[in-house]
Amino acid sequence: MAVSSKKDKLIEEAQKLAVRGQFDKAAKAYEQILAMEPAAINQRQKLAELLIKCGRNDDARKEYETIGTHFSKNGFYLKAIAVYKQLQKLFPADISLSLVLAELNEKHGLVANALSEYKLVYEFHEKGGNSNEALSILDRMQKIDPQNIPIKIKLAEAYVKHGKKDESYAEFTKTASLLLERGNNAALSKVCARIQQLFPDKPGFMLEILTDLVRQGNAAAAIDSIQSLLRSNPNNKRSWDLVVQAYQLLEQPQRVKIAYQHYLKFFPTEPAAMLGIILSVTAEQDLAGALELLDKYETTLISAGFLQQLEQVYLSLGKIDPINIRVMEGLIRVATAAGNESNIRSLTSNLQSLRSVSGGVQDATTRTEPTPGLSDEQATVPDSVVKKGEQSPKTGSYAEPFDAAVTTLQQPEEEIEIDIEINLDSPLGSPDQESDEASDHDNWLDSVGDLFDSIDTAPRGVKFGNEMESSDAQSHFDLGQAFKEMGLYDEAINEFRQASRDASRRVECLIMQCACLRERGELDKAISMLQALLKPGLREDESCAVKYELAAGYEAAGKKEEANLLLNEINVTNPGFRDISSRLNATNISESLDFSDEDLKDF
Repeated sequence: MAVSSKKDKLIEEAQKLAVRGQFDKAAKAYEQILAMEPAAINQRQKLAELLIKCGRNDDARKEYETIGTHFSKNGFYLKAIAVYKQLQKLFPADISLSLVLAELNEKHGLVANALSEYKLVYEFHEKGGNSNEALSILDRMQKIDPQNIPIKIKLAEAYVKHGKKDESYAEFTKTASLLLERGNNAALSKVCARIQQLFPDKPGFMLEILTDLVRQGNAAAAIDSIQSLLRSNPNNKRSWDLVVQAYQLLEQPQRVKIAYQHYLKFFPTEPAAMLGIILSVTAEQDLAGALELLDKYETTLISAGFLQQLEQVYLSLGKIDPINIRVMEGLIRVATAAGNESNIRSLTSNLQSLRSVSGGVQDATTRTEPTPGLSDEQATVPDSVVKKGEQSPKTGSYAEPFDAAVTTLQQPEEEIEIDIEINLDSPLGSPDQESDEASDHDNWLDSVGDLFDSIDTAPRGVKFGNEMESSDAQSHFDLGQAFKEMGLYDEAINEFRQASRDASRRVECLIMQCACLRERGELDKAISMLQALLKPGLREDESCAVKYELAAGYEAAGKKEEANLLLNEINVTNPGFRDISSRLNATNISESLDFSDEDLKDF
């Protein structure tokens, strides 16, 4: 009890000394308090603030770092960020503080903030010639935002400077893949040209990119570019394999079959293509067409070892026509090639029984007819494809096929192309009236938001490109509040701006920006912006919140009547809103005790 009493007396004394401006003495009092209770974080923060006022910045830094470490270890990252931001303002040239801030923002999931701080560290090392450190920071940046194109390009270029060509090539190809996926052909062309310049020994880089894209399941984004590669060089077997794989992923069996038809025109002895066209026709339940193709390609497929696949084809055909003698004979040939004696005996017995029933004559309906999909007219190679034996035109850059409009390997009614229209921007269906009202409300909020964006704040730090979007509105809002509590109003406003991208809390974030303006003394600007925000389209709770903050602005500006009028309006609308009753009571008591000299004459 005695210790507690002594501590309370010291706190009281320190507060009085601080009010009198005796900061040195107040700081000594707080030092005594912390000697008695080192874990008193609030008292340590007050000591740090007093030390700054005394000009003892280095001593203040030790206290702030103790506070920041405490918050960080206990998972209070937002509070730790606010503390280190204060230190950054005291020691702007100390790059280690930016690194700590970057790591804290990364831990809390604030990607844009983390990248902004990492960027400062990267530039510091780059200008200082610390190339290894700069490369390490770039690597950390791309790991927390792997979709950021500018960072990936910078990292790829940095790898080149360090002689890490394999790593550079990998980053460049990932970048090209992202650009291809996003349909950014202009940037893709530049990246492709750069890859060609740096890696002339890798002429097939675009095929590798497209292969990775298809392997990842994004065949729709790759198909046009695969077509372009086939136009420029139809004699590349890997391109044909890839276009088939892409159409299979897109579940377009007709185009798979057509692709195989063209594939065989350029590679007539390729067993995989032979099997592919047979499987396509079989899947269409075209018994006659499949048998014709088997007559043509079976020997080659057996020699190539495709016995199991051939067996499956014949079994599928057997389900279409269970008593077809030619299907049974095909199964026997496959079993013979595989050396499967038991199957041979069983199938031969079944075949003899089938022949005895049918009189030894194959039913005319099972005889093969010319396959419609392989007619002479349709098998003609399109003019848009370079025919086998002709030299394909050389292009000056691997980027060129991706700048031109992608045409198709086409022939009448049998084009190999994909036409997918996906409009991700179209809203879900809603009544027209509600849509119009929402649009008007959004337009008004957008115009007000532009006004708020004009608030002057200290720059946050340069970003790579413009891809650093708000990662977590709640986290940005909480961080804004932490900055506001520490008096870092510029930083607070910047965080509230980011949090306002979440439409559900947009008005709340705009109000908080006005609160920051009020607390940093810009009353007229805060009041005018709140007046602009106070429109009939607001919800009741939003309207009350705006009026509440506007009343605080009026009170700070000495306009008590205007403030009291707004508080009464809130009370009528929502009597339970925040502390509205107590504020009104305090105002009424104050006014009831405000007597004039005339009132006091006879008192």
